[in-house]
Amino acid sequence: MTKKKLGLLLIIMGIMLIAAALSLNYYNYFHEKQSNKRMEAVLSDLKTQISDSAGDSDSSSPFDIFDDSRSMDSEIDDPDKDIVLDGNSYIGLISFPTLGQEFPVTRGWSYAAMNTAACQYSGRRVDNDLIICAHNYTGFFDKLDKLSSGDEVIFTDVYGREFNYTVTNSELLSGWDSPSLIKGGGSDWDLTLFTCTWSGYSRVTVRLVYS
Repeated sequence: MTKKKLGLLLIIMGIMLIAAALSLNYYNYFHEKQSNKRMEAVLSDLKTQISDSAGDSDSSSPFDIFDDSRSMDSEIDDPDKDIVLDGNSYIGLISFPTLGQEFPVTRGWSYAAMNTAACQYSGRRVDNDLIICAHNYTGFFDKLDKLSSGDEVIFTDVYGREFNYTVTNSELLSGWDSPSLIKGGGSDWDLTLFTCTWSGYSRVTVRLVYS
C-alpha cells in the first residue's frame, strides 16, 4: 500500500471514529432528555396521588380514636404501602431544597426504573438504613456532590408525611465496595444517597441522619 493510500485510509478511519463519537454523544443527550421528560411526568402524577392520599388520611373522624379496631399499626403506619404508576411501584419522593431538585423514588431498583426515577437500592426508612440511588444524568443525581454538610434533604412518603434528614458527610466509594456502602445503617447514618461517577468505577456517596 502506498503512503498516499495509507494516508487516505487513516483519514477515513478518523472521520468514522469522529462520526461514531458524535452519534454516541447525541444518543446520550437524547436519552437523558427522554428520561427527564418521563421523570417529570411521573413526579407530577406521584405528587398528585400523595396529596390525595394525605387528604384521605386527614379526613378520619375524630371519634376514630375510640374505635378498638384501629391500632398504632394501622394502614397509615404501613411502611410497605406503594403508589403504582405505569406498572412501577413508588415509595415516595425525595427533595434537595438547597439544589432545587425533587425526584420520585421506586420500590427496589432496576436499570429500567433508574431511567425514570431514583430507586430504593436497599433498606427501609422505618429501619433507618434506607439507601437511594439514581443515575448521574443531567437533572437526576448529577449534582449530588454539591450537597454539603448541614444541608437538608426531605423524604416524603406515600401518605404525604415529610421526614427531614441532615447531610453529615460525603465520600467516594469504589463501585465494587458494596459492604462499605451498606455498613453503618441505623447507627452511623439513617439515609444514604449515591450515584456513579462518569467513569462508572466510583460512587459519589452522601450520608445523612434523621433530624
